[in-house]
Amino acid sequence: MRWIFSAFILTTFLMQPLAVFAESVPAGTKRNQLEELMIWKMSDELKLSANEEKKFSEIIKDLNKRKSELNKSLQTSLVSLGNIKDSKKLETEFSSYKKSLQAFNKISEEELDKLKPLLGTERTVQYLQIKQDIATRIKATLTNPDTPLKDEKKPLPAPKLIIE
Repeated sequence: MRWIFSAFILTTFLMQPLAVFAESVPAGTKRNQLEELMIWKMSDELKLSANEEKKFSEIIKDLNKRKSELNKSLQTSLVSLGNIKDSKKLETEFSSYKKSLQAFNKISEEELDKLKPLLGTERTVQYLQIKQDIATRIKATLTNPDTPLKDEKKPLPAPKLIIE
């Protein structure tokens, strides 16, 4: 199941020329589609009940929204840092950047704090492993798109013969 999802993600989103995909779908929609796909994948892999899936989805969407907002703030602040010539203003802006960075990093801790009561320790660890695996695959594909996907072929079971 895992390799099917990976192949789907990579062929659907990453193997297409990124410029073509970027032109065909607005940025917010792409992010939402990937977010929904990630939530679906995690729900499936973690075998979440309908109630757990709903809570899980709310937590992930809220955290992703906050991460996105803080990331925009960090990018804006970094641009400002490069343009400031006055040392006092630079120090103030640098302090602001550092606080935003700490808030951004705090979200990862909050993610664990919110997911552990919902999923339990074992499934939270499983969530982190799946999340890391997907991130690694996406990064590898983006850095070297011509490399074939890691082949995770498992031997097929012997066919069953049904005699009627």
